[in-house]
Amino acid sequence: MFEERLDALSQMMAEHMAMPFPPGFRGLDIEGQDMVLLDADAYGYASSALKDIPGA
Repeated sequence: MFEERLDALSQMMAEHMAMPFPPGFRGLDIEGQDMVLLDADAYGYASSALKDIPGA
């Protein structure tokens, strides 16, 4: 079960990175949250979850 979830996370990250960041969101700030930084943070958290896992 855990391995399946890691595989799914890895696949979602690959799909996410293959898509361009929406131009209308560059520089957009919603309630103090910059959308570019929010995107980078989410990727960083996911990447950390997969770090040091063989095949991820």
